[in-house]
This record gives sequence, C-alpha cells and structure tokens, in this order.
Amino acid sequence: MKGVKYDRVGAQQKLCTNKWRMGMNSIKVRKRKVVLVMLVVIMVSQLFAIQKIYAAEKNNVKAAYREFLSEQNLLWTNRYTTDEGIKFRMEDLNKDGKQELLIYDEYGSNATGQLAVYAYINGKVKYMASYPLWKVTFYRNKMGLVYSEIYRDGYEKSYQVYNGKKIKQKYTCQGFYDDSMKKTVETYYDSKGNKISKKTVKNQIRKLKKNRKKLTISEGANNMYLNNKSNLDKYIFPKK
Repeated sequence: MKGVKYDRVGAQQKLCTNKWRMGMNSIKVRKRKVVLVMLVVIMVSQLFAIQKIYAAEKNNVKAAYREFLSEQNLLWTNRYTTDEGIKFRMEDLNKDGKQELLIYDEYGSNATGQLAVYAYINGKVKYMASYPLWKVTFYRNKMGLVYSEIYRDGYEKSYQVYNGKKIKQKYTCQGFYDDSMKKTVETYYDSKGNKISKKTVKNQIRKLKKNRKKLTISEGANNMYLNNKSNLDKYIFPKK
C-alpha cells in the first residue's frame, strides 16, 4: 500500500512539474512573439523614416534644379540659363536614385549646340561635363556609361563612366576617312592615352552596357524641354 501511495505522490509531482514547464514554455513563446512584434514595428518605422528622408532629398534636388534654371545662372558656355535656346531634362544616369540635370544650349558651339550634365552634390548644382551635340547616349545603368561622338575632319568616339560625383574617361576611338569617305584608320586609346586593341575595348564596353536603358540625345535635342515656367511646372514640379 505504501508503494502505491508513493507512486501516486510521484505521479502528482511529475504532473505538476510538467504543467509548470508547459506554463514556462508558454510564457517564453508569448515573450518571443512580443519581441518579434516590436522588431517588426521598429523596422517598419525605420523604413518609413528612410522613405521620408529619400522623398525629402528628391524634392531638394528638384527644387535646386528648378531654382538653377529659373534664375539667371551662368552656364559652361558663358551664356545663361534664362537665355534663348536653353533646354533641360532630368535623368538618373547611374541608377543611384538621384536624378541629374541635362542642359542643352542651342548656341553653345559651332556644332548643333552643346549638351551638359549637372548634378546635385553637397547641396549645390555642379557642372560635370559637356559635349558638342552630334550624338550623346546615356545608358542609365549602375556603371553610368556615357557615349558621345564628334564628326569633323574625321571622327572621335568617347566612352565615359559616371559614378555620381565625376564623369571619368574610359576609352576613345579616333578615325579618319579617305577621299571616298570610307574609313581608313581607326585607333583606340585607354584613359591614359595609350593605344589599346579594338577587341579589348569592345569586350569592356559590352560589360559596361549591362542592364542599360538607353537615352540618346542628338541634333536639336528634340527630346528635351525648353526652359520656361510651363515646362518647369510640368517636368520638375510647380513652384509654390
């Protein structure tokens, strides 16, 4: 009888112990859920904060570009933003989420005008580079590839990359024509002016063109917008 009694007591103790363990496990699960919910709330709030900062920065960029175009600011051509024949367009050239400002000056060179790239850096609109406008292609990918070409006695093709702060030369190609306007000589150079094989350049350019979304601007810049209030309101944003 005593053995049976002790077995019953032991069973009861074991049952109590199991219930206690189950209760503790339940508390731990609830705590984990609370912690998980709190982490999710923190992550969501941080995400919203980042989005607000990003939206504010985008608005700052647009406001700076609008102000630069609206006021009489000196351009790289010694003409002004408010002069006749000035066009603009905003594009993200290197897929970093921040747009650059393209400005075309119809009277900027003895070609068919000149095209320049400006960027918003450290709170200021800064000049990056310019091109006599025969043809300029922006590949709008992470490499920020920019291709331009010039035709005079011969021709020159230029391949550059934009990293968000500078436009750097990668390769150039110089060519000439004979009397029948056929190509006679075509030479490729690296960024330091050293001769390099056409095959090497083509292979490197192929890599720089990955994931591209091309924007080509050529004579007349017909896919850009005249700098006036109506277009600033439409393509940047209305001034308050």
